[in-house]
Amino acid sequence: MPKITKEDNIEEKLKYIGLNLEKLPTFFKEYNTLEYRPLKAYEENTYRVYKYIPISKIQILLTPTNRLNTLKEKYSKASSIYSYLNPEKEEDIIKHTTFLKMLKSVQIEEIKEVEEEQKKLNKEVPFKVKFEENYLWQIYYSDISDTYFMLVPTEDLEYATFFYLLKKQIEYHKTKKEEMIFVPICYENYASNYLKTSEISDLEKYLWLFTKEWPNVYEVYDKKKNVNIEIVGETIVYDGIESIYKNKLKTKEEATKFFKLVKALFILQTELPHHYNFTVKINRYGALEFGYDGKKIDYDNMFNILNDEYIEAKKQIINLQQEQVNLGTNLEKLKETSLKLDNEYLIKEKQIATYLECKKTFLGKVRYFLKSKRNKKNLKGIIEDKKEEIKVNIEKNEIPQIQFITKDYYTIEDIIKIYKDLDEILGKVKNLKLDIDAINVKIQSMELKIKNANLYIEEIDKHEKNIFEFWKFTNKDETLLLNSAPVEQKLVKKKIEKVYNFKEDLEEIGVLADKNQRKVFSKEDLDAIYLCTTDIINVINNINEDNTLEESLVNLKEEAKNERILFNTEKMDIFGNVSEDKTKITILGTKKHREAHKDKLKILDINKTTNMKEYKDKLLGICNTINKCIENIKDIPVIPIYIVLNKQEDLEGIKVFNINPEDAIKELKDNKEIYLYKINLKQNTKIIYFSNSVYYDNYNKTLPLGMDVTTKGIIDISKHELKLINKNEFRINEEENEFKVNTKKIYTKEYEIIEEDVF
Repeated sequence: MPKITKEDNIEEKLKYIGLNLEKLPTFFKEYNTLEYRPLKAYEENTYRVYKYIPISKIQILLTPTNRLNTLKEKYSKASSIYSYLNPEKEEDIIKHTTFLKMLKSVQIEEIKEVEEEQKKLNKEVPFKVKFEENYLWQIYYSDISDTYFMLVPTEDLEYATFFYLLKKQIEYHKTKKEEMIFVPICYENYASNYLKTSEISDLEKYLWLFTKEWPNVYEVYDKKKNVNIEIVGETIVYDGIESIYKNKLKTKEEATKFFKLVKALFILQTELPHHYNFTVKINRYGALEFGYDGKKIDYDNMFNILNDEYIEAKKQIINLQQEQVNLGTNLEKLKETSLKLDNEYLIKEKQIATYLECKKTFLGKVRYFLKSKRNKKNLKGIIEDKKEEIKVNIEKNEIPQIQFITKDYYTIEDIIKIYKDLDEILGKVKNLKLDIDAINVKIQSMELKIKNANLYIEEIDKHEKNIFEFWKFTNKDETLLLNSAPVEQKLVKKKIEKVYNFKEDLEEIGVLADKNQRKVFSKEDLDAIYLCTTDIINVINNINEDNTLEESLVNLKEEAKNERILFNTEKMDIFGNVSEDKTKITILGTKKHREAHKDKLKILDINKTTNMKEYKDKLLGICNTINKCIENIKDIPVIPIYIVLNKQEDLEGIKVFNINPEDAIKELKDNKEIYLYKINLKQNTKIIYFSNSVYYDNYNKTLPLGMDVTTKGIIDISKHELKLINKNEFRINEEENEFKVNTKKIYTKEYEIIEEDVF
C-alpha cells in the first residue's frame, strides 16, 4: 500500500470526507451488477434531462479513461469504487494508487464549492437550467437495472464532484439522512410524457424561425418526480437587442397547446410569407410570447384569429374580383384605342412616304401634286372609315368562381387555400395594371407620332397652292420630324448613402469618426468635448442655475483634495496635463500606446481660490467651444443613435447618446422601467463621437484610431427638429445571477430628423 504523507494533506482530506481507509464502511462492498445500453441515436453534447436524485441511490464506478473517451470504452473498463479503496488483490494496488493521486490533486475548497452550489440547486433550478461545470457530473441511468451510476474518469484533472458525492454517501450511511443532488443525466432522452421526441425536435426548429437562435429544451424533474418541459433561448426584442427567455410547460395540456400554437404559426409564416410575419416578445414572466398585428396570440384565441383571417381574405378576394372586371374592361377599351391610333398613323405614314418618294424626281413631283389635289379631300373620310372597320378581338378576363366555405371554425388548411386563391387573383390584378400602364405609354407615344405627322402634312399642304411654289418647297433640304419619342420625365438622382450597422461596422465607424475629429478639432476642442463624457455635462445643460454651479464647484474641489492633486500650500498642480512619463504603456482595445488619459480637474483648472464667477466663465467658454465643434463637424457615419432616460421627458439640450442600444439600457441597470429614444440620423447631421482622441491626449502620437473606450457621443437636440414616427414597448430579461432574472420594461420612441441644423 502506498505510504500517505502529511505533505500531501491526504489525511486532512480523508478526515474531511469522513473516509477511514483502515476501516471501510460496509456499503462499499454492496455492488449491484449493472446492465446498461446507451442510446445509439444520442449524439448531442448537451444534456436534455435534469433530475433531483437521492445521494444513496447512485453507484460510483471508476474508469481508467478520460471524459472524452467513448461511453462504450468508459463503461467497459469501469469497476466499483471498493476495488480502488481496498487493494485486496495485487492488481488493485495500482487502482488504490490512482485513488490516492486523485485525492492528492483535489482541494477541500473545491469540494466545498460543489457543496455550496448543490445547496442552492436544492432550493431552486437555475433560470437556464444548466449550471456551471455541469459536465463534471457523469451520471447515467440504467433502465434495465433501474439504477443510477456515476462514471468517474480517473485520467481527468477535476474530481471535486466525485469526492463530494463520496462524502455525502458516507454521511448518509452514518446518519440515514437522505440528501438530493440536482444533476444532468447523461445520454438520457426525453421521456415523452408531454411531447414526443420528434415533436420537441420540431419545436426547436419552429422556434428558431421566430427567434433566429436555436433553443435548448429540457425535461426537468423536481424532488417529487414531477416533470416540466423548460425551453430556454435567446431572441432579438428590439433593434438588435437580445434577451434570454424561458417557457416552462408544467402539464401535458400546456405543452400540447404551446406546441400546436408554434407549429400553426410556423406553417402560416412559411406557407404564406407575404401575408404573415409573426413577432416575438418577452412577457412579464420572462417567457416568450407571440404577436401579430399588434395583438398577442395564444392557443386559446387562435380559433378567433383564424376566423377573422378567413373573413378578411374573403373580403379582399371579392373586392379584387370587382377590380379585375373594371381593369379588364378598361384594358379592352385602351386596346381598341391603340389599334385605331395605329391605323390612323399607318395612313398618314403612307401619305408622307409617298411624298418623300415622289419628291426625288421631276415627274414624281408633278404626279404627287396632281394626285394630292384629288385625294386630300377624301383622306379624312378614309381615316374615319378605317376606324369604323376596325374590329377589336380582345380576350376577356375570365374570373374563376371561388368556392367560399362557411364554418363555425376555420382551420389552417382553409386559411392557406383562401390565401392561395387571394394570391392568384392578386397576381392577375397586378398584371392587368402593368398591361394598362404599358398600353398607356404606347398610346401617348402614338399620339405624339400622329401629332408630328399632322404637322408634317400641314406643312406640305401650305405649299400646294400652285405648282411653282410646290416645286420650290420640294427642292429645299428641310428635314421635318416624324418619329419623335415621348417626352420622358427627368429622374431625380438620389445620392446613395452608406448606412452602417453597429454590430458589423463598429471598428470602421470608430476609425472614421476618430480620424475626422482629429483633423477638425484642436486639443482645446477635444478637452471641452471630454468634459461631456463626465458629470460636467449636467452642469453645462443647467449653466444658468446657480445652485447647480455651486454644488458642482464644491464637489470638484473635494475631488481634487481627495486625489491629492493640490497640497495645502499649493495654488495649482505643477504637471498640468502632462501627468505621466513616456515609459508608461496602456492597452486600448488590442493596441498599446503611451498617451495620458484626460483629467476634468486639470482641464477646468480647479484650484483652492477658484470662485463661482471664474468657474462659470470657464464653463461658458467650454459651452461656446462645444457649440463651435458641433457646427464644424462633418462627414460623420450615418447610424441610428439611442438616448436612455429613467423617466419620460422631452429631449432638449446637449444629450449623450449611444450607438449600442444594449449598452444604453445597461446604464440604468437598477431600473425596472426604462425610456429608450431612437433617432435616425441624416447625412451631415451634427454629432460628435467619443472617440479615442476625446479621452486621451496624443502628445507622443501613439494613440490608436477608433472608439475603444465607449460607443457614446453627443448631439445638440436644440439644433434639430424631430418627428415621432413610432412608439413601442418591449421587455428584456437580465440575469442577476444563475438563479435570478430581472424582467425590465422598455418604452421606446423613434424619431427622424425632418429639418437640418439651424444655426
